[in-house]
Parts: sequence; structure tokens; C-alpha cells
Amino acid sequence: MLRVGPVGDRRPIPLPTAHSPLWLPVPMEGAAQIPAQAPHTSRNSSDTLLTAPASGDTLNSILRHMPDKRFAHRMAEKTADRSNSERRISLVDELYVSLRDRIITWEIYPDEILVETRVGQEFGVSKSPAREALALLCQDNLVEAIPRVGYRVTPISIQDVHEVYDLRQILEGEAASVAAARASKAEVEALLESDVSWGERLRNTDASPREYLRFHDAFHLGIAELSGNRRLHHFIHRLLLDGARLRMADPQMTIGGLPEEQEDSRGICAALVQQDGKAAAQILQEHIRRSKARILEYLVTATSSRLRGLRIGRRGDG
Repeated sequence: MLRVGPVGDRRPIPLPTAHSPLWLPVPMEGAAQIPAQAPHTSRNSSDTLLTAPASGDTLNSILRHMPDKRFAHRMAEKTADRSNSERRISLVDELYVSLRDRIITWEIYPDEILVETRVGQEFGVSKSPAREALALLCQDNLVEAIPRVGYRVTPISIQDVHEVYDLRQILEGEAASVAAARASKAEVEALLESDVSWGERLRNTDASPREYLRFHDAFHLGIAELSGNRRLHHFIHRLLLDGARLRMADPQMTIGGLPEEQEDSRGICAALVQQDGKAAAQILQEHIRRSKARILEYLVTATSSRLRGLRIGRRGDG
């Protein structure tokens, strides 16, 4: 294995903000929304409905609402436990997001070892939330647990590149073809306008790798959204997440690659307006193929350099 360092209404996709996490899904119109949590209720002996106060209320407030003080006390303890649990979940999520961003953008390199204690010290938290955040990263296949050592950042292989990019060509090409038959001219123009606007911001600011990655993904997810196929959108989104670290190895995934990126975006949108699905798919697929070739070249070069270094080291040892 190679180890190296460094969908759906028809409105345009809202651009992620500079502070949104890289993997934040684009919201879908009509998708099921999680309802707000209903207040906990109970009934007293006269069958009067009692509503427990919100989780932030004090114990005295709870007691005033409850005729059975022992029951009220237990409810207060549960409320406090739930509040602490929510704060803990929020802390774990923040730590997970931060670590995941750093791994994806190569601030933390493949094969590096992450230790719970050191992660906790760096972020000012205990080992427990650090352990939970690292376990979430294991589920993303970004790190792997090594007993009595810590968590190793998973390496990247040539096979990873082929699998992700070959699937992207198939699915995103299909999305572009379907979008050409379905999307209105106004929808396509709105997507292109968003792409141009964001490109101007990137030119006028010191764009970070995270910002450029969000810019790139917003357009690709916009095409998937215009297809109107929620499952297709979901799978493309998943592939973009899985391949985020791979794509950051593309030398063009920077402000220097913006001209080529936006030229392809204009060509794709022009084909969509003309309802030429074949042309739109071809431009998008060729765009993905070029990125794949650059990443493979980088990985092969990096591997060759590493092997040369190893051979030199062995000669020196002799």
C-alpha cells in the first residue's frame, strides 16, 4: 500500500459559509426534518397534565410544577444529566470536525500517530472526548486504532484514487445529463452566478484550502441538485466527502487552479442551458479525469522520491 505525505428542489444550492464544516450536507427540500424535542410530561392523581420546565430551568422551578417532590427531584437530576450530555456531545463534535478538517487538508499527514492524551492537551479537553472524536474518525476511515500505540492516520493508495474518481465520472456524468433535461435556464444561471461570485471572493482574499474545497464542491453538488434525484445527490455527496483528502493532493486544488475550474463551469452551464446533456456530461467527466491524472502523477512522484531517499539512507548505513 502506498503511503505518502503532504439533492431536491430546483433552487440553486446555497453556498457553505467560511466556517461550515467540510462535510456539511446540502439541505434538501422535502427531506425529513428532525422535530424539536417535545417537553416531558406527566399526569398527577387528578389527571391534570403537567409540563416539566425546559432543561435550563432551576431545581426550584421544577419543584413548583411538581406535586411529588421526590419525583421532581429525580426529574431535575435527569434534566441536569441530559444537559451535561448535550454539552459533551457538542464538545466531541467540535473536536471531531477540527481533526477531520486538518486530516483532509494535509495539516495532519498520512501515517501520523494521534494519541488521546496529546489530542486532549492540544484542545484543552480530557481524554474521554478525545477518544470519542477519534472513534468517529475511525468510522470515516481517516484513522485506524493501533492497540497500545494510538490512532494512525490512514495512508492513501493508488487504488483509492481509481475507485473514487471512476465512480465520480459515472455518477456526476449522469447527474449532468439528467440536469440538462430538467433544470430551467434561470436555475442554471443562478448556479453559475454563485460560482462566479465565490470565485471573485477567492481571488480577493487569501483563500485557505478549506475555502477552495468548499467552492469546488458547491458547484459539483449544484449539478447533482439540479438533477432532482435525491439518491444520486446523496451518493455524489458521499463520494466528495470520501475523496476530499485525495482531491487536496491535486496541485490545481488552489487559487492557481481557479481559471481552469471556472472555464469548465461555464462550459457545463452553457451545455445545460442548451439542454445538451451529452456535452455537459463530457465536459464534467473530462474535468474529473484531469484531476485524477494530476493526483496519480503526484502520488507516483512522491513515492519515487521516498524510495530514492530510502536507498540513499541504506547506502549511508553501509
